[in-house]
Amino acid sequence: MQPPRYQKKVPFWKRGRKNNIYRRGRRGEPTRFWRRAILTLFGAGALAAISLGLVVLYYHLLTSPYFCIKENSSIEIQGLRRLTPEQLLQQGGLGPGISLLALKPAQVERNLLAHSWIAQAECTRKWPDRLVLRIKEREPVALVQLGELLYVDRQGRLFKPSPGDPHDFPVITGLKQEDFAQTEGLAPEVLTQAFKLLDILKQTPPPLNLENVSEICVDKERGYTLYANGLGAAVDLGLNDYPEKLQKFAQIWPVLIQKGHLAKAGRINLDYPQRVLLTVKGMEENP
Repeated sequence: MQPPRYQKKVPFWKRGRKNNIYRRGRRGEPTRFWRRAILTLFGAGALAAISLGLVVLYYHLLTSPYFCIKENSSIEIQGLRRLTPEQLLQQGGLGPGISLLALKPAQVERNLLAHSWIAQAECTRKWPDRLVLRIKEREPVALVQLGELLYVDRQGRLFKPSPGDPHDFPVITGLKQEDFAQTEGLAPEVLTQAFKLLDILKQTPPPLNLENVSEICVDKERGYTLYANGLGAAVDLGLNDYPEKLQKFAQIWPVLIQKGHLAKAGRINLDYPQRVLLTVKGMEENP
């Protein structure tokens, strides 16, 4: 048998503390809590200081003349035909003093597209203080009477004239709003035929040339009727073969003047093969 080991006596006030893990753990908890609180406050303060510094820096950059448009010549404009640069800049809200950092190209493009004459608009910043505007204007081919006079372009899109816009276009009548409904971005067939007729009239001699024709009346069943300045009679063309019919009119035009028939005619119908039907004024409804 081994002799018993000698154990040092522990004072009574220290007895039980050595193995008391719970009491030992609680002793360090207040220290760790305050350490974490201090680190959290320090981090939050540092983050707030960095954020404030970034805000001040951004404000300084926004107001810096280095990134501002100095004059209107710093704005390059491409594609204008009818509109003036002053009208375009006013529409886009652009001018000297505008900061390129604060400027939003998408908003400028929306402002420009709100103008009836602008079909496409692109705004590009050229750092540090220049701007490029690329514009595509609408090209009206005629006026349309729909309760009010509206422009129509080659794609069949309607848009309102602005004050001072030219009105030296033939007026298309006889159509309704639903006749301008587009399919896959294409103009309706009735408008396509009207545009073809306008192109043919460009090559036609007076009085039925594009410069003299004031109105094109559209009837989906009877076809197209022309009214020209200096010609008191309406000219019916039907629905097809416009070049041949206009050539036939050019041939009979001197004869009508020579024999005095033109002054009496109220309607000239070219929609007959090998002949022309004249209707006396006052009898247009009963030829």
